[in-house]
Amino acid sequence: MNFAHHIPAQAQIQRHHDALVNRLSEHSSHYRDPVQTVPWESLDAETAWLPEELLSLYGLPEYSQLSPEERIRLSQVEFVSFCELGLWLEALFIQRLGANSLQEMYRDPVSYHYQLHELREEVGHSLMFLELQRRSQRSFMTPLSQRPPLARLFARYAPEGSAAFWATILIGENVPDRVNRIIFAHKELPAAVLTITHVHMREEARHMAFARTTIQMRSQAMSRVKKLLISPVLREVFRQFLRTCFFPSEQVYAAAGLGNPRIWARRARRNPHRIDLMNRCALPSRDFLRTQGFAL
Repeated sequence: MNFAHHIPAQAQIQRHHDALVNRLSEHSSHYRDPVQTVPWESLDAETAWLPEELLSLYGLPEYSQLSPEERIRLSQVEFVSFCELGLWLEALFIQRLGANSLQEMYRDPVSYHYQLHELREEVGHSLMFLELQRRSQRSFMTPLSQRPPLARLFARYAPEGSAAFWATILIGENVPDRVNRIIFAHKELPAAVLTITHVHMREEARHMAFARTTIQMRSQAMSRVKKLLISPVLREVFRQFLRTCFFPSEQVYAAAGLGNPRIWARRARRNPHRIDLMNRCALPSRDFLRTQGFAL
């Protein structure tokens, strides 16, 4: 007799979730401080830190008029700005997990065990990004007030453990991961840039696996009507996050030494190449969430 048929579907999903989360915890147990692994001396002020295709102005006629020195400076500033976005995202996660740790410890000890590993990795990423910022001699370029307000509120107040909460976490992890994959393919970049990117990619792969399995488990308990009701909020969170991820603030162009930063920021927002990159990087998250019943 096949007893699997007598196990409720939700129980089977929970067992699969727990097995995966235990494997993720095992892989995360061999931790090493990422700040100590980065060859910081390879950060050359005369070398680009991003491939040209990832620069927000790439593809515009005005970009071709920039000097080689201006393009290099822009690549360095935009890489630091991209890592600054990571700092903001990780601060949201760290804040939320810390605020709900006692409840999570008793509600789902298997997930809580893994989330402590994830918390340690996110803190490590933050220290790594701060070290990059220090060595590049750049202060914070994008004010907190210019980060997406709805994404910040939703990540802070959405029910912890809900599919909708973890959907926002997945968006914040998966979209930058697509950018990281492009960066890592360019082996001519400084070794420090490649190491930072590789550490982030490797550990975020586990974080995304946890987010996906949690979304799958929690979404099973949501009615179709509830998913439809929450979808417009998720859609707006997604839209705001894509904007902050792909279209730098005026302060970034000012830090790069480009005149009239407001004009450059406006040009970037209208750049067809940038918009196409944004849509390509957003597609995996959008497709996955649609399979879970969210209308994005």
